[in-house]
Amino acid sequence: MKNYIRREMTCLIKINSSIYYLSNNDDKERPTLGLICGENYSLVVDAGNSVQHAQEFLKEIEALNVPPVKYLVVTRGHWDHCLGMNEFGATIIVNSRTDQVIKDWQGYSFDDDSLQQYVEGGMMTSKCMEVIKEEMSGRDSFRLKSPDIIFEKSLTIDWKQSDGSLLPFFEHNS
Repeated sequence: MKNYIRREMTCLIKINSSIYYLSNNDDKERPTLGLICGENYSLVVDAGNSVQHAQEFLKEIEALNVPPVKYLVVTRGHWDHCLGMNEFGATIIVNSRTDQVIKDWQGYSFDDDSLQQYVEGGMMTSKCMEVIKEEMSGRDSFRLKSPDIIFEKSLTIDWKQSDGSLLPFFEHNS
């Protein structure tokens, strides 16, 4: 049976003593975000679609009695999975394909005129622009961080979760 941990507008769902997730929100184009807790530190899966999304998830994590977040794994370079990654203060892990897409995002400007040009040029949807405008304070000077660890085919993180099981490895098949 899943345990729901409710706070104001978000809801972390507990899968077991080591794994939680925050469900997606289609209205705001927010993806599901995950938390895997180890004995000494935790790992987040995906960073969210904005600064606000990431900050809300971090508040939920802070309310739990879990080890601090040390790693952030970004599963793909799509905007809704990576634009919150600056907020975590964690080692950012991506595969090489995701790294290439993040490099594209690093070249973007997030002021109103630039966002409108990206929509008109087919580089982003109007919904993406709307969410960025609503949920990214300081976006005129926003720059996406570079990942810290970039892997090719697979990556194994060797640490025990709080329930004693080993953390699974991450694999990307191109």
